[in-house]
Amino acid sequence: MINLVKPLKSKIPQIILILLFLIVQAYTSLTLPSYTADIVNIGIKNTDINYIINTGITMLVMVVISVIAAVIISYLSSRVSSGYAKDLRKIVYRKVLRFSNHELNEISRSSLITRSTNDINQIQSILGVIFTTFLFAPVLGVGSVIRAFELGTDLSWIILVTFVIVAAILVIIVVRVLPYFKITQEILDRMNRTAREILIGIPVIKAFVRQDTEREKFEKTNREFLEVNLHVYRTIFIILPALSLVLNVMIVLILYFGAYDALNSSLLTGDIIAFIQYSTMIVTSFIMMGGFLIILPRILVSGRRIAEVLNTEITITDGDIEETPEKPVLEFRNVEYKYPGSERETLKDISFKLEPGKTTAIIGGTGSGKSTILNLIPRLQDPTSGEILINGKNIKDYRLKTLRDMISFTPQKAILFQGTVKSNMLVGKSDATDDEIENALNLAQADFIDTIDDEVTQAASNFSGGQKQRLSIARALIAKHNFYLFDDCFSALDMNTEAKVKNNLKTLSDDASILIVSQRISTIKDADEILVIDNGEIIDRGTHEELNSSCSIYHEIVKSQIDSMEALQ
Repeated sequence: MINLVKPLKSKIPQIILILLFLIVQAYTSLTLPSYTADIVNIGIKNTDINYIINTGITMLVMVVISVIAAVIISYLSSRVSSGYAKDLRKIVYRKVLRFSNHELNEISRSSLITRSTNDINQIQSILGVIFTTFLFAPVLGVGSVIRAFELGTDLSWIILVTFVIVAAILVIIVVRVLPYFKITQEILDRMNRTAREILIGIPVIKAFVRQDTEREKFEKTNREFLEVNLHVYRTIFIILPALSLVLNVMIVLILYFGAYDALNSSLLTGDIIAFIQYSTMIVTSFIMMGGFLIILPRILVSGRRIAEVLNTEITITDGDIEETPEKPVLEFRNVEYKYPGSERETLKDISFKLEPGKTTAIIGGTGSGKSTILNLIPRLQDPTSGEILINGKNIKDYRLKTLRDMISFTPQKAILFQGTVKSNMLVGKSDATDDEIENALNLAQADFIDTIDDEVTQAASNFSGGQKQRLSIARALIAKHNFYLFDDCFSALDMNTEAKVKNNLKTLSDDASILIVSQRISTIKDADEILVIDNGEIIDRGTHEELNSSCSIYHEIVKSQIDSMEALQ
């Protein structure tokens, strides 16, 4: 939880101001009942109009000061809580950006969305309550107790009994609702996950006419969320009428027993009125703190969820090497990898090299581990055993920025960001000129672009699959790198366009290495070396001609694709 407090350090001056104004507000509130008593005991008793007017003006000044203090407290508390939430979201966001695939499997993406939004909003709201209510309530309560005892009455037992009853009600409510707050957040995670899956899978849902099924699945989660919230808030809302009843009974008791003291002349009428006001303030302060205690469990749940993100140990950490080697050679040496929780290795004894000026290709069946190999190079994951070396040094010894600056990675799924073509190209090189962008688009055969300022909608829905892939390839080619990794990113291109793009890749620097993962023979047949992978192992390697004659699995892939192309003709 210490990480949750750190963003408040910069807000300490504002917090001190809030505390000062809270004291001012409490002091002015505590003086009002004594002035009321004086008006009754002195002004009305002696029919002294001037005293009543003067005391009334003093009370009015105190009220104005109290209101001004309350406004300033609200303003400062809103700034502190909002600023804190902003800083905390930044910290969480930066932490999540450092997550590897392993951490993203530990905490789901839908849960991260909920934690970064709803949970932080919950903490922000409680901060406002702390500054405006929780800190004010104890000061008001203690001050009221002191002032009430200063009146010298024998009615203090009424306050004690009221306090015990109020405390009992609050404890019962908290115990009843506490378990449900965690359940609520977990259901909210599921609701986000369900909504996210449905929104992403809308084309599939429509294609298989599954609208009713998916609607029922979401409604089930939504209904469960409704029922839990109804149970929580029905229980919480019992507090208001219950405490209101206790408060009014307390006032009746004070009037009843205070009347005897007044008749016996042991207590003045004004003091009874002041005692009622102080007693009301005491109970009100208990209610304010009780209200805070009721929402505290939900905030603790949110705090723990945020702390879980901040305390997550990053498995992919920086090395010390900052210099980029000249003409780097990347080598896989006896690399193995097993996904967390998996019973068998995804990769076994993988060894090969990426050398400057050469193109290496990987082919194999679905699930054979091709994409996993590419993920290991920029350290999106680390191998379970074995080493990945650059010029003889383990890539773990390099700073992540240095390592990833050497690599251009085009993932299997073309991911573009909302904005323009230019803004997406600048992701590949932040200082790219318009000419460099145009050149990269030409290399990727993105001839469907009118200007680099063409709009890219959310999820690039205004482009086809092949167009997205070409833009993704262009982004990968805009900057000079030592290693260009292409993960089956030519699959949506027609043969003619693919041939042109591959031909343009030959214009890359002689110091660069290219690694292509594909299931299409046409994509990899010109590679200097082709690795054939089956069940996570390299079963053969060589050129297209060598493998076609010596590797039965590769020959079958070639034959099946040739037969398919002939059947289409």
